[in-house]
Amino acid sequence: MIRIVIIISALLAGLILGPEISANKGYILISFDSYTTYETTIINAVFIAVVFYFLLLLAEWLLRKLLSMSSLTRGWFGQRKTRKAQKNSLLGMWALFEGKSKQAQKLLAQSAKSSETPALTYIAAARAAQQQHKYDLRDEYLQQASDSQKGGQLAVGLVWVELQLKAKQYENALATLEALDKKFAKNNRISELYLSVYPALDKWQEYLDLLHAKRNFFSFNDLEFATMQLDGYRQLFKQLALHSGESLQSYWENKAPRWMRKELNYQKALLDAYIEADHDKLAEQFLLEKLHKQFSLPLLAYLEKLDISDHYPLILLLEKKLKKEPQTGLIHQALAKLMVKENKTAAAIEHLKVSLVTLPNVDDFALLANLLEKEDFPAQANNYYRQGLLFAASR
Repeated sequence: MIRIVIIISALLAGLILGPEISANKGYILISFDSYTTYETTIINAVFIAVVFYFLLLLAEWLLRKLLSMSSLTRGWFGQRKTRKAQKNSLLGMWALFEGKSKQAQKLLAQSAKSSETPALTYIAAARAAQQQHKYDLRDEYLQQASDSQKGGQLAVGLVWVELQLKAKQYENALATLEALDKKFAKNNRISELYLSVYPALDKWQEYLDLLHAKRNFFSFNDLEFATMQLDGYRQLFKQLALHSGESLQSYWENKAPRWMRKELNYQKALLDAYIEADHDKLAEQFLLEKLHKQFSLPLLAYLEKLDISDHYPLILLLEKKLKKEPQTGLIHQALAKLMVKENKTAAAIEHLKVSLVTLPNVDDFALLANLLEKEDFPAQANNYYRQGLLFAASR
């Protein structure tokens, strides 16, 4: 309805104004300089202006079409590039899983920038480079992964540490961890990785400090924690003993907690460290003190391991314990071994005969038979050889 009104109005205006305009066409003169002028009527000028306006509209429409086609072309090429990158990323991943590290690195590195997930692709390329022992290139890819993903510094950093650990670059791994720890101090994964780095660098005190400080943050159960703690102290004791026996002795007496000094496993760890580092005299001193104050049968096994010249203090202590302790089998066995070291064969034979009654074992049967042979008791020696064989067969 509105269109009809507009058309009728335009026709009426034409009928009314048309004759007036045609009768008075007007005159226009355009002069550019003294020699160039253009003359025309107003109607012609209006007509030319209208035509020029529509020509401008046409030019605008053509320009838009051309720009639109250019954008479509760019979009098509961009999508094609992205599709190709995704394809190469997938092929690179498969190559990585198949152990074709060189091919994987090439495909992943080329496609990473145009991939939908550039950070992950760069990380995969870093893994491929590591498999070829190209550690500088690995680090370059990991840095690109970190730069390409906003907020991905922690994730990339943790992968970086894991790869450095796998490559046995422990000092570098520690430096990376310390840098991450300054920015992400509450991250549990960082603490877990410290537990892998510290042992590799023989930083056992730091390992134990971290284990105790963040006990509640780790997912270890009580048994796992106790095992890790005992292993840490074993290594620390060995490290201190290698430095000097006095260092370990001082640590045990002054820094080790009271509960530890009472624990048999930690006492054994201390003795192992002393003996491995050839501090047998300190081990003997510890055994004499411990067996005197709190007699522990499992510690008797260490008496044979000692490399000392004088066994008399230990022999004297054990002979006293024979009168007080109800279970004497292990004491007789330990005395027999000490008597052998002191070349007191007759005494060793008597102690072995008693110990074998309650603690029969193949090694002691063989030792006793060998000692009896040396003392020229072949019949008794054969009897104990036979008992040893029968005992071994019955096991």
